[in-house]
Amino acid sequence: MAAAATAGAVLTAGPALAASAPGTVYAVTHSAQHNDTTVGGLPGTACQSSVNGPVWSIDNLAEKFTATPDGNPGEWSVTIDVTGSFAGFADPNTCNALASNGPVHGTITYIVTSPNVPSGAGLLPNQAPDTGLGAALSQLFGGSYAITGGGDYTFSYQNGGYVQNTAGITGAIRGH
Repeated sequence: MAAAATAGAVLTAGPALAASAPGTVYAVTHSAQHNDTTVGGLPGTACQSSVNGPVWSIDNLAEKFTATPDGNPGEWSVTIDVTGSFAGFADPNTCNALASNGPVHGTITYIVTSPNVPSGAGLLPNQAPDTGLGAALSQLFGGSYAITGGGDYTFSYQNGGYVQNTAGITGAIRGH
């Protein structure tokens, strides 16, 4: 598991002549009880329900946010790199009971529109249980943002044995 993340931000201005233009913002947070979801409509009953889909695992994650101006006023490309561990209680392919654990690593990228420049100072260093990435984005953008594009993601579990990405799911979680 990666070392515990701490909050912080680095704001790097563009060229000296364009000092008023914001640069890339970096910020990190720790999400110790992050609900991990899978696709809906699975036959098993071991998954817990949530507004974001069936929960099959609880993750312990370090989340690194990189927000880069996207060329249009108020538009940002935000990449979230996630590293940590998961503790599964259901098979994410079936929602049948399955105890599992291991490493998780992933990346998701959004296009975000906001009247606010992102600030790492607003991102809590430790997230409350069940805080999703949307709540963390809200903290980063001072409460005012909209996801207007992107959403491409890849998450790898147990060193690639199971992968969730934009195209679908491959592999299987190994239980113990």
